[in-house]
Amino acid sequence: MALRSIPACVRQLYVAQSTYPHPVQHWRRALRVAFLVLALVLLTVTLINQWNPLRQAAARLDVMPVVASAILAALGLGAQMLSWRSLLEGTGETPPLAAAARIYFVGQLGKYIPGSVWAVVAQAELGRDHLISRSRSAMVALSSLGVLVVLGGSVGVAGLAAGSPGSVATYWWALLAVPVCAAVLAPPVFNRLVGWALRAMRSSSAPVPLGGRALAASSAWALVMWLAFGAHAWVLAAAVGATPDLRSAAVTTGAFALAWVVGLVVVVAPAGAGAREAALVIALAPVLGRTDALALALVSRLLMIVGDLAWAAAAGLRRSTRREPRSAVGTNGGPAL
Repeated sequence: MALRSIPACVRQLYVAQSTYPHPVQHWRRALRVAFLVLALVLLTVTLINQWNPLRQAAARLDVMPVVASAILAALGLGAQMLSWRSLLEGTGETPPLAAAARIYFVGQLGKYIPGSVWAVVAQAELGRDHLISRSRSAMVALSSLGVLVVLGGSVGVAGLAAGSPGSVATYWWALLAVPVCAAVLAPPVFNRLVGWALRAMRSSSAPVPLGGRALAASSAWALVMWLAFGAHAWVLAAAVGATPDLRSAAVTTGAFALAWVVGLVVVVAPAGAGAREAALVIALAPVLGRTDALALALVSRLLMIVGDLAWAAAAGLRRSTRREPRSAVGTNGGPAL
């Protein structure tokens, strides 16, 4: 098969392997392509299985809200990558932005494979092209998920409480999660929790402590991500019948954040498929009926998939059209082992 016929996001894993000696070069190249092909096949199967309800849900929406929502979802995914990259910068030298985007977005396709580790494994493998050690990649990936979950929980609780004032009296205890989450993001606490998590995973590498600047930057980008994702859901909510006011904006933002966290916890589902939608339908009850909420959840899932593919394809296309020098980046900025 001619190399030009391979999709960009797959081709970027196929090229630039001359630095590996044979036979390692051949196997590494084959495994990378096989990984992406598997991820794309499973993603396609997911879409085929949900095609009829997706088509029915999309038929209820006009084109402009869908386009606006897709743009907001893509912006949120971009902010998610920058949150991860902020932590990568906090552990040593970092590849250029385009290379970091390629590592993150192409690696993120691994989340469509059932399990909880494939995106991390893919990012670690791609990071080796820039001599980022596997231990550093794993620590940054774990820390990034921690930041996203902590901020997601805070945004979810705050959004639902603000959008449903009556729920504050009943679920006042949930608001305690906000200051607790803020305390978790303090460098001494966060670094200790990451260290415990790495030991639980039986990692032999000592974590590189993250400073307050890296955590603050990562948290800021994570907040931007949640606001963009919330706006993406709000546009769809208004399109299917929710009142376009601040209350519905708060509820949809909080609902989406909590549903995303639920989807992350259900590791057996590819990218939280099914679990995220079920949680989103329940959380949107204050502003949408079940049928409308389900339509929103299905279209949102489709737009997130399109956003993941678009970012991965763009990153792979840039790699295929512009060869970038490999960076000597190790665990602390030195050569990787």
